[in-house]
Amino acid sequence: MLGAIIAGIAGAVGSIATAAVSVVKSLAVVGMAVEGLKSIGKVLVNLAKSLGLIKPQMQVDELGDKAIQSGYDPEQYDTYNDYVKAVESFNLDPEKSKTISEEEKIKKGMELATGVMIEKYKDSPMEKFCVEIGNRPDFFNEGVLKGVGELVVSDENVISDFTSFLDGTLKNDDKLEDISGKLADLYKAGNPGVSDGEALDAVFGARK
Repeated sequence: MLGAIIAGIAGAVGSIATAAVSVVKSLAVVGMAVEGLKSIGKVLVNLAKSLGLIKPQMQVDELGDKAIQSGYDPEQYDTYNDYVKAVESFNLDPEKSKTISEEEKIKKGMELATGVMIEKYKDSPMEKFCVEIGNRPDFFNEGVLKGVGELVVSDENVISDFTSFLDGTLKNDDKLEDISGKLADLYKAGNPGVSDGEALDAVFGARK
């Protein structure tokens, strides 16, 4: 019985890790410049920070570096969150850091940030949400993501609402008005000085 429980936990954590890798593959287009990859990675880590799942001082490449150097296996932990916390506490070897490419570090950091969010919000389309937000690093700056995180914490349903708005599948006019208004408010809060019209233009410009 105990063996079955342990296997079940490992399987659940393993499926989260697999989903996180899938998100990274979707966002990390082959041949993408490291600068572009890092901007996407920063978005995912900042979103995880806004949800209280990643330490505020942690950077995407540092997180990935720690994960690679530690060699920790997420399936050896009860939860993906436990795995991420263990990685965050790992002490880096500066010499080993020099042997790991920036691209590898960023991708691994993206993976951990995504995985811990997928686990936390398992009843919402967090995987798709991460892809949609990651594809719009210019729109979702740190200020905007702070507001997104606050909304998600208070109402998990906004994950689904924002995802369907951004991917173009939301068609209900009343819902469109409501979600576009929320996103415009977030955009204005994250970009002081922007007018209502400019905020709405940015919101609909970010929609597929």
